[in-house]
Amino acid sequence: MPNWTGERRPFLLRRARWGASLSTTLSLLLTPLYFLPLILMITGVAGIAIFLAGIPLIPLATFTARGVIHVERQVVKLAGAAIPTPGSSPGWRGLIDGRAWRTLGHSTALAFWSLGAGSLVATLLLLSFLLVNLPWIATMIPIDYANIGGFPISYGASAFGVPIGLLLATGTLHLAGWAVRAEAAAGRWFQGEGNTLRLRRRIATLESSRTAMIDAAAQERARIERNLHDGAQQRLLAVALAVSRARRIGDSDKEKVRRLLDTAQTEARAAVQELRDIARGAHPPVLTDRGLVAAVAATAGRHPCPVELDIDLDERPSQRIEALGYYVISEALTNAAKHAGAAPVTIRLARTTDATGDRLQVHVIDEGTGGAEITPGGGLAGLTDRVRAVDGIFCLESPLGGPTEVKAIIPWHA
Repeated sequence: MPNWTGERRPFLLRRARWGASLSTTLSLLLTPLYFLPLILMITGVAGIAIFLAGIPLIPLATFTARGVIHVERQVVKLAGAAIPTPGSSPGWRGLIDGRAWRTLGHSTALAFWSLGAGSLVATLLLLSFLLVNLPWIATMIPIDYANIGGFPISYGASAFGVPIGLLLATGTLHLAGWAVRAEAAAGRWFQGEGNTLRLRRRIATLESSRTAMIDAAAQERARIERNLHDGAQQRLLAVALAVSRARRIGDSDKEKVRRLLDTAQTEARAAVQELRDIARGAHPPVLTDRGLVAAVAATAGRHPCPVELDIDLDERPSQRIEALGYYVISEALTNAAKHAGAAPVTIRLARTTDATGDRLQVHVIDEGTGGAEITPGGGLAGLTDRVRAVDGIFCLESPLGGPTEVKAIIPWHA
């Protein structure tokens, strides 16, 4: 059976939630740096009145703003989010053109946002910590001085701070995640490439992958035909032959007839199971009925190797993305069963945010001997084309000696 470490992990112990809180708090600490471009701009504009002395500070402010955005891009990575790289034109023009002013506006908005959201999250987390530890704090204070705002508190009353603090911490982590997503959305507005350029890039990607998808579909049909021919078809033929022989023998040798019918029954059951396996590999019913998490759990439970699941999904993605995520995991598990021996496998599913919006991140790690490659016509090549067709990213890392890591990052809705 799979070892669950994510889906049943308490909300307060999930890495993604604390990553958002850490990102928001770190942005608060960097607020003085984030205000620097605004200060330089205000000083430069005010200095123009003094013999134009403040003019050099204006391009310096836009240059500093670009550095601020680069710093914040690294900070939000702690929460699995992303902000587009600040665009700029070559030469001095890049310090005074429209992109430079948008970057300055972005850094200014970021400074105020970091101050407000970071202060709120940090304050609520500190209050949550104090409430959770209130019983211990109460035992450290003499009873005559144990009060809050003039109201005396007893040890028994302080125990109510624990559940209140845990609830407050849970809400704060939700708030931090929302703050990071809002910041990423604002970054896309300020620094986004623009809908036209994004559509052009997507069209180019779709055109390049269209032929590969057609080839992959043909290869998938050929694979199913081979499975039917080599498996279920041969077993059904054996059933027909056994029944035919039993009919010819009739009542002359009842024992032999019984053995032939037993053989036919065994082959028929095996054929039914193989047909079920083929149908399950195409699209298991549990994936449609109960979603990706349940389908992955069922697949992991049937895997011959020990499988550890680390899942942090608060809701279901679109059906198309669920199916694609399931195909990635199924192919990775199939390869692990063939080549990794009895090595353990780890499956990680998480919802992340980057410059294009919410994404489903699928990460499968097997501790086998490594050496896997994406070969033309292979299962991994077909997955690569499917992932790229929805503007996703597919990566394979499999050094000799292991481990093998299959990673796909695909849009949450497609």
